Amino acid sequence: MKQLFTALLFFATSWASAPQQSTSAVLSAFSGHPTQDRHLTPHLLEIAKHGHELNANERMQLEAIGFNFNFLLVSRSGAQRSEAVGLDQYYDDGIFRFHFTTTGRNAVNISDDNNDGIPNYIDSVSVVFNQISNGIHKVQGYLMPPSDGFYSGNRDKGGSEHYDVYIRNLSSRYYGYTQPEEFAQGKGDNERSKTVVEINAFTSYMVIRNNYNNFPLSELENIKVTAAHEYYHAIQFGYDGWEMPWLLEASAVWMEEEMYDNINDCYQYMGDWFSQPQRALDEDGFHWYGSFIFFEYIEQHMGGAKTIRRIFDESVRSNSQERDGSHSAINASLKQQGYSFQQALNGMSVANKIMSSLPAAENFAYEEAEGYPVNGPAIMKKVNFQTGNRDTVSSTRLSRFASQYIQIITQKPVQVDLYNMSGPISDLQLNAILKKNDNSYLVISSPSINIDPTDLKSIHLSIVSHDTVGGNWDYQITVQDGKSGTDANIPVEFTIGNPYPNPFNGNVQFSLYMMKETPISINVLNLNGKRIAQLYNGALSPGNHNFHWQGKNSFGVPVSSGVYYIKVSGKSTEEWRPITFVK
Repeated sequence: MKQLFTALLFFATSWASAPQQSTSAVLSAFSGHPTQDRHLTPHLLEIAKHGHELNANERMQLEAIGFNFNFLLVSRSGAQRSEAVGLDQYYDDGIFRFHFTTTGRNAVNISDDNNDGIPNYIDSVSVVFNQISNGIHKVQGYLMPPSDGFYSGNRDKGGSEHYDVYIRNLSSRYYGYTQPEEFAQGKGDNERSKTVVEINAFTSYMVIRNNYNNFPLSELENIKVTAAHEYYHAIQFGYDGWEMPWLLEASAVWMEEEMYDNINDCYQYMGDWFSQPQRALDEDGFHWYGSFIFFEYIEQHMGGAKTIRRIFDESVRSNSQERDGSHSAINASLKQQGYSFQQALNGMSVANKIMSSLPAAENFAYEEAEGYPVNGPAIMKKVNFQTGNRDTVSSTRLSRFASQYIQIITQKPVQVDLYNMSGPISDLQLNAILKKNDNSYLVISSPSINIDPTDLKSIHLSIVSHDTVGGNWDYQITVQDGKSGTDANIPVEFTIGNPYPNPFNGNVQFSLYMMKETPISINVLNLNGKRIAQLYNGALSPGNHNFHWQGKNSFGVPVSSGVYYIKVSGKSTEEWRPITFVK
């Protein structure tokens, strides 16, 4: 049984369960005995934030490899950064200072084709970083990482206010990393934002390899994807270093693809992710890298790269050190484009099954679908329906913000119904993904769907746990005899907009768009389904209508804090929306 939650927002917890796990990974990496984990940045971030919680022995081991516990964040900095040791040269270009050497174990290849005194390798690195800087800052509009220029005393800041990139020999498997270093301006404020005072902006520096011998891809391609991924972390830390790691990592993989669309290093994460679609979008660990596909869907269908950037604009509006604001930041960004987190989640779920770049896929297409190393998500169950039967599919394995897929094989019409066995039906969404004989698609979303297989090539269902209110998404699907003609309760009466603000403590608003004139009932229910207040009961004309609720029951008495539902009912359509009232 999954843990139950009682609010839309959750307190943030360490992804590694404790900094001890990250300590072990980092000690292995810097002692030349790396684990199978190829990603150091999330471990370094974990230690930076929670290193002071370690015991004396663990702290001593980290100090032995250069970690400093004398500042608010624990990092490899001090009078000299550990990464600076042995690097006796530097090259300034644009906003970057590249630290390197041509002697010893950290040496770069000394080839210098243009005889400018700068090795070819450093020239290549410089070109790549400046391409990325231009694309991320000038084209996409992100803030630059905060400067380390405010450091006082003899603390190492790389010798200038440039963003420092250290180029040295790293343990095998590691492409590079970004080291969070200190709260920006000593108080968490990224001085480069003129109108926003960040709460948790971190300074940082980067480290990349002095060569990529024996790595997949070409050396230049490895430099590109490493720089795009890790420099994006530096930028993210300048917005909110306490933002949830799943969001930081998944979007950083997306940025690799955004900057270098033809390299496709991100494909390595897709096989594992698509084989287990029932795992949470924001699950800890390796899974979060495959969640880049969520941001691919948003970027391609919900406003482009600017929608992703706005997520980080929104992330600074809440203190991620105190609670997980990742989902609300995504929702707030999407709202500016007329969408929601739930719509993005369900759209991605459908697109992952269709897996096509062809025009017939319409709003569920991926530009590179035919090139992806997957054919779609794993199918949990195939139902071979026989007339007169009543087949049941049950699941207790669906996690939050995840999907499961069912295939139905039938020659006769079927009626498909979804039942939430542990909470309100609004916690889940049932999508019927119907491929027609002409290779076009019909996608229908409703808890109750009648499907006629006439003129259909295939019938698939996706069940999506798209609500943060619940904590258990056990469900049951029933398949039984249906009627001729696909009638799936397609919204023919109204659509409801997401309530805003949510959570609220004074007044929550929402809109109702009527497609035709019909009687409508709007009620507020508690978690037990009991009506607390009625907001409207009667006919509504076609068009948009606005409603609000001030947190009072039918007698005008303020209700207690908690989760409620706005339930809108028509003749044949019913929609629920969760809201959280906070006094």
